Amino acid sequence: MDDNAITKQEADAIQRRLIVIRNHVAGDNQAEFARKLGIAPTRWNNMERGFPLTLKVTFLLIKAVEGLTTGYITHGYTERLPAALKRQLASLEEELFPSKGKRPSRT
Repeated sequence: MDDNAITKQEADAIQRRLIVIRNHVAGDNQAEFARKLGIAPTRWNNMERGFPLTLKVTFLLIKAVEGLTTGYITHGYTERLPAALKRQLASLEEELFPSKGKRPSRT
């Protein structure tokens, strides 16, 4: 196995964070969010479905969301996020991907 390859668990976590970021900016509308980033909606949809996140899209996300960091996008690090953004993303993550058997409040 390639030492630089990410695990399925890491890829799934990135995928969840991309969905959280999109919901933070544009709600459920993937096409609107993709347009805000300047990419094709199908490209964004593919990344939310687990296709590899490109460096270009990572930088577009950082430009689109004030205070967002590569550390959050790629590893879930929240230490350098502004407090308000950190709270908003955490709240959305819990809403979209509830822990401990709770059902998602959005469908």
